[in-house]
Amino acid sequence: MTDNPRESLNLVERMAKRMAAEAAQGVSAHPVAPSFAERVAQKVAAGSPAATQPAQGAVIKSAQGPLESLPQNAAVAVTSLPARPPVADRAEDAPVNPVAKQVHLDFRALRQNGMITPDNISSALSNEYRAIKRKLLQKVRDPQTRAATNNLVMITSSLPGEGKTFSSTNLALSLAAERGLRVLLIDADVIRPSVGNVFVSPPSEGLTDLLSGKVKQVSDVLYRCADVPNLSVIFAGTPRRNSPELISSGQMANLCRELSTRYPDRVVVLDTPPVLASSEPSILATYVHQLIMVVASAQTDRHQLRKSLEAVSACQNVSLLFNKAPRWNDAEYYGYYGYGYAPRTASSDATAPQS
Repeated sequence: MTDNPRESLNLVERMAKRMAAEAAQGVSAHPVAPSFAERVAQKVAAGSPAATQPAQGAVIKSAQGPLESLPQNAAVAVTSLPARPPVADRAEDAPVNPVAKQVHLDFRALRQNGMITPDNISSALSNEYRAIKRKLLQKVRDPQTRAATNNLVMITSSLPGEGKTFSSTNLALSLAAERGLRVLLIDADVIRPSVGNVFVSPPSEGLTDLLSGKVKQVSDVLYRCADVPNLSVIFAGTPRRNSPELISSGQMANLCRELSTRYPDRVVVLDTPPVLASSEPSILATYVHQLIMVVASAQTDRHQLRKSLEAVSACQNVSLLFNKAPRWNDAEYYGYYGYGYAPRTASSDATAPQS
């Protein structure tokens, strides 16, 4: 080690000392051009805000004389310009989120068909589907994480007119009332679609357009219900000659898999064709986690029901929903808790939709 250790100066301080020494000795006949690093330091020092307001001990150029050098170990305040944000963070380059497509429920159609309405969640029908929903959610949610892992639910029936669309729509509305749970209702009965009958001006594009490749993204045919924020709908779409083949295709299997894994907080309810009237339900049963078979009172016999259950036996979790049941005095049970609805009468009962 030497007795006079080398001074620890930054680039700006070394440049200032050199300029001060040259000014004291006079300008050389052959001046040495400043290095690239010194030119950069000059520009930084001249262009920074600190150059206009020098700190104590900074190099100051006098109007009458040469530069005065900094004292040793003096700090020079240099403020660099803020770096430009990355391309993805720039406001002008940020993608603009499109306005979500929305549809509105047809409250008049819901009431005429005797269905649940969001403004009357204390009706007898609402409580019946609330009980169905509770049993369904026990199988949908993982007991440890509470995530909706078994979230693909298929609604079908043996014959047309047993009320499968009536049941799938009411179940979707009841599920959407849950906090922290989103519901996607898909009209997969592309031959005789009925979900759109309870919405105001339903769009023409839907499931068949997505499966055929006419539209590329699920978001292109996904519509949020403005009256029920947690409910979204995919309608049947444009009628096509090969619509049954689209429902039973590999694209439909991929779509079900994508919808199930992408949204762990969402239950997907598929309204599908009747089992004995088409072959698609037996294929769709292999894609879903749960299946609800709607059985209308005094309409389906045991042989038909047994044949339907055999056709959808690929689904490991099948439940039966008894629809159009005879009246029973339910008011004496629910009325105790003050739900506040009157017993159903013949004049107030509406006929369930024939789908």
